[in-house]
Amino acid sequence: MPDARGTAADRQRLTDLFRRHGDAVFAYASDRLGGDDAQGLVSEVFAVAWRRLPTIKAGQERPWLFGVARRLLLQHRRSRAGHATLQVRLHSQAHGEIEHGPSTSQRVDVMAALAKLPETDREVLLLRYWYDFNGRESARVLGCTTATFAVRLHRARRRFEDAYGHRRAEPNRSLVGGLTAYTKGLE
Repeated sequence: MPDARGTAADRQRLTDLFRRHGDAVFAYASDRLGGDDAQGLVSEVFAVAWRRLPTIKAGQERPWLFGVARRLLLQHRRSRAGHATLQVRLHSQAHGEIEHGPSTSQRVDVMAALAKLPETDREVLLLRYWYDFNGRESARVLGCTTATFAVRLHRARRRFEDAYGHRRAEPNRSLVGGLTAYTKGLE
């Protein structure tokens, strides 16, 4: 563990981590908390990264940072029970003063469908499709196996399809994707 001063190499590695992943961690936190709280959470994430710098494996930094951010978010939510910022934001955007065009309308529908899902389903879908983590990285963020993540993703996608209103007897390949696309996402 680096001491308060750290070595020049440690300081440079942390600086590089922040430059490469700070904005993504901030976006992740901001989606869930709002701007001011997100800045505080990002600070906490990188303070943990500083303390645990030697344990962060090269090439695994981004999932590691998101995992820390997720755990800190959960801790934050436990301490401030009753705050459902993401649901409020999604609801207000879905029903707010928005100029409706075809793409905006579809975004509103998607956001409304996401708001209907349990937090765990939203987390799985957002990690995979919004933050573009592959299955292995997403599993690492959630602290589960790749197989467990695959099951969670499958179930979350089905619940999303139900909420979005596109559930058919024959799955729509553009929404569900073929088996190849599904397994490719787990790589």
